[in-house]
Amino acid sequence: MKKSLLTLMSAAVLFASCSKNDNKENGTVCGVRPTQTAAAKSAQPFTGQITYHFTMDYDLPCDCGSYYPAGNFYGTGNLTHLGASSSRIKPCLSPIFSGTTQIGDHVGVECASFVAANGDELYMYTHPYDLMYSGSVATGTCNVDFAGGTGRFAGATGSFTGTVTVHPATGMATLTDINGTINY
Repeated sequence: MKKSLLTLMSAAVLFASCSKNDNKENGTVCGVRPTQTAAAKSAQPFTGQITYHFTMDYDLPCDCGSYYPAGNFYGTGNLTHLGASSSRIKPCLSPIFSGTTQIGDHVGVECASFVAANGDELYMYTHPYDLMYSGSVATGTCNVDFAGGTGRFAGATGSFTGTVTVHPATGMATLTDINGTINY
């Protein structure tokens, strides 16, 4: 039961790929092609943190393919360029074993976005990463690319790294140490 909850909470791993079948050949990610205008602007620092909790309030349309959908997570926090923000994610996982013991989860697909206080949405593509168990938590490092959005983030580009920590006993997860750049 504890490993199942940890697997579900690993889903709180933030951030984002809309589908592992995105068409990267023509430059789109999550159906969004970054605009030349955004790419021409200078990169600005992007930092912050988000705290997530498991929720059954919605179901993000995420194509998990061969991965296990780990549920939906909602978070709030503070991010540069967005201010007081919210975030929704749906991670898709596969277990990592050492012999017969599960030692972590591979996050293969993750649908995610950040939403600014004014409602502008920032779409994310999260590269696959691993969450490894240590005691009662799972941790990993995610690498995320911005893939456009709505409002002022319509042509957003850039990327960040962050530390994902999942606490299955409390149903919470965090994305901290966010460090990167954004163009919009």
